Amino acid sequence: MTKASDQEVQVHQTAVDAVQEQPKRRWQSYIWDSLDKSPEERRFLFKLDSAVLTFACLGYFIKALDQSNINNAFVSGMQVIMI
Repeated sequence: MTKASDQEVQVHQTAVDAVQEQPKRRWQSYIWDSLDKSPEERRFLFKLDSAVLTFACLGYFIKALDQSNINNAFVSGMQVIMI
């Protein structure tokens, strides 16, 4: 091989190593989503997170509403009916 060919191979191998290297994770990626995932996976995770968060918030709201209704009914004199 010639010297120019050896240099081209070395440059090519360096470029391949740089492309195949895993991106360094920042500390924010442990708390919040980072850009190291594919767009399809990030969109799927967003949809999944929004569905879970919606049901959790709705469940908590219904629980608080029901709890306040039971307390109001007890205070207003309906304890005989409730028991």
